[in-house]
Amino acid sequence: MKRLLDFILYSIRGRIISGVVLLHAVLMGLIVADMVKRQQSFMEQQIASESSSLANTLAANAPAWLLSNDVDALDALVNSLKSVPHLQLALILDRDGKVRAATDPSLFNLVLDDPPSKALLATGKQIWHDGMVDSIGAITSNGQPIGHARVILNSSALQGELDIVTRKGMAYTITAILLGGLLSWLLVRTMTQQLKRLSKASASIAAGDLGVTLAGSTGRDEVSRLSRDFNLMTRALEDDRAQRSRFEKALFAEKERAQVTLNSIGDAVITTDTRGTVEFLNPVAEELTGWKTEEARGRQLTEVFHIISENTRAAAENPVEKALRNNGITGLANHTVLIRRDGHEFSIEESAAPIRDREGTIIGVVLVFHDNTQSHAMAREISYQASHDALTGLLNRREFEHHLSGLIGNAIAEHNQHALLYLDLDQFKVVNDTCGHAAGDELLRQLTLILQARVRENDMLARLGGDEFGVLLERCPLDQAQSVAEKLIEAVKSFHFCWQDKIFTVGASIGLVPITEESLDWASLLSHADTACYLAKERGRNRVQAYHADDAELAQRHNEMHWVGRIAKAYEEDRFRLYYQPIVQTSPGDGDQPHLEILVRMLDEEGKLVAPSVFIPAAERYNLMPTLDRWVVSNALNWLAAHKSTPMVCAINLSGHSMGDERFLDFVVAQIRGAGVAPHNLCFEVTETAAIANLTKAVHFIGELKALGCRFALDDFGAGLSSFAYLKNLPVDYLKIDGCFVKDMDHNESNHAMVEAINNIGHTMKIQTIAEFVENQAILG
Repeated sequence: MKRLLDFILYSIRGRIISGVVLLHAVLMGLIVADMVKRQQSFMEQQIASESSSLANTLAANAPAWLLSNDVDALDALVNSLKSVPHLQLALILDRDGKVRAATDPSLFNLVLDDPPSKALLATGKQIWHDGMVDSIGAITSNGQPIGHARVILNSSALQGELDIVTRKGMAYTITAILLGGLLSWLLVRTMTQQLKRLSKASASIAAGDLGVTLAGSTGRDEVSRLSRDFNLMTRALEDDRAQRSRFEKALFAEKERAQVTLNSIGDAVITTDTRGTVEFLNPVAEELTGWKTEEARGRQLTEVFHIISENTRAAAENPVEKALRNNGITGLANHTVLIRRDGHEFSIEESAAPIRDREGTIIGVVLVFHDNTQSHAMAREISYQASHDALTGLLNRREFEHHLSGLIGNAIAEHNQHALLYLDLDQFKVVNDTCGHAAGDELLRQLTLILQARVRENDMLARLGGDEFGVLLERCPLDQAQSVAEKLIEAVKSFHFCWQDKIFTVGASIGLVPITEESLDWASLLSHADTACYLAKERGRNRVQAYHADDAELAQRHNEMHWVGRIAKAYEEDRFRLYYQPIVQTSPGDGDQPHLEILVRMLDEEGKLVAPSVFIPAAERYNLMPTLDRWVVSNALNWLAAHKSTPMVCAINLSGHSMGDERFLDFVVAQIRGAGVAPHNLCFEVTETAAIANLTKAVHFIGELKALGCRFALDDFGAGLSSFAYLKNLPVDYLKIDGCFVKDMDHNESNHAMVEAINNIGHTMKIQTIAEFVENQAILG
């Protein structure tokens, strides 16, 4: 102790090293103290916010059951919070302070009169007591308080996390002190080494040892000049001893450099003899193994370097034995874990190589390894993120599809039946649009907990994207899957989402598809489930729609949804074409200009024509017609502009969707003026059904374009139920009699009478008539 004190007080090296170590200790102590304080404040704020949110959510969902005194429902409500981390107690009180439901059944019907309960009810504000955060939320009905919801979270787990932070900080502090001391020692040692050697040599000469000499120096400082003079003095007395001394110093310097290198590198190094006995550990190896070189020297490597397989926890192969057996460099197996002396574990990567003498004989083994715990954890985190949804923590679509493929294989191989549920939330957009995406995200997180509580332990719940969820029910017949799906819908429908001062309810529609040995692939099953879910929404939402291959309506919806993608792709690849058919005049008029009807056709992927009856219904159902109508109008007008020299009147069909689009009228007017086509050469056709369904907009649309000079025809006239009643309100130029009356009017008296009546009314109203499906001379006559 005295020598250490003398070194610190009277040695230049000691004072500099002590100062550096003390500075590191003070600075790191302040940093660690601040870090612990900030971490504690953050954790307390986080758990307080979580407690308040849970209390308010509980309060928002309890009014109906508290008013009806439905104790079972209240119990189910509070017990749904049991999975919340750190939950100490959740309970619901009536207006008299009596417990109506609690996660601790022994409190039922009690009036809690402990000081924290009284303080909480008196102030209505969150309080901390006994290491717990206690939050309360008022339960109201029609603006009147009817009780309270109370949630208590235990913050004792925070202390454990703070202890970990503190220990890490202390470890960082000790490491910084050691590194600072080591660095200062290396620097000071270089500065004082010459003085030390000169002092030592002088003492030896004073004792009569004339063989002492110093390494030559070319420096210009006083110590260097003194060293050179000293060497000149001693060299004449002892040349032989000087030469031998120089050799010894060179060898010492080489050893010292090797030692410094081993102590300075970032990897851990252990050397052993050929029997596996430890000879040396560098500082990094000492840190990772927990053994000092002095303690480990002479022990077997397996005692100091304890490694196991991360996956099996079995002892890993001795790397020294493996290197000796292979007679070369060898590495550890993947996922190797080093267990430190104190039980702490590290993921490591290492290699071992034989040490040879000048003759090539193996005299030992060097083991080099490093801690890759952080990179290993990062790899696990990346793997987790690749298969899970970041918002809800559920499996993502990619992983869901992988598991779905596995269930299909199981159904085929073992003839088991499973089920797929495709759940789409209703009214989710209302929450997003009203309160923002933060509210929508929180709603999804809370609904995730509710859905997880309603599925079986071995079932798989995943978020497929947006507000869509998927559930895989393993070994579940169709009737049981139907029951599970209905419970999920009921759970979502009964949930009340509280955000700030607003309360929302949402619903869900579910498409159900059985997974059997006849199932084709995951893509087909998801497509069927999506189709069934869409049909569930069409039939009123908040319902389950099971997919059956022989269901005609489902087949039609599936076919239409299939065509949506093909239509969109055809539009992107410009695979629509315009055709025309002549409209033959049976009496003179319009200056005998030829009349044409423009028709749109689609080319499939192989260049073959697709009939409009195949793709138009899908385009109408999925709102693709406005885009298609714009394409038709733009291309038809460009064609007419290129044939201005040919007099003609062209009829262009428009859908009811486009007439309801306020921007479409401006588009048509802009296209007519841009193309330079005479408006009186254009006739737009709309169906009778579309016109009547959007009568006000249709009258405005027709009136604006007629004012420009365009003509209008009412297509499929006679198919509607109120044709004559609405005809006087539609300023059209032509009536196109529906072909269902025309094509067999030559032998059907009712159809003949209908065509005759429409024709007479049209002429009376100064409207020309056009007959569709005139297929023979008998009909024309």
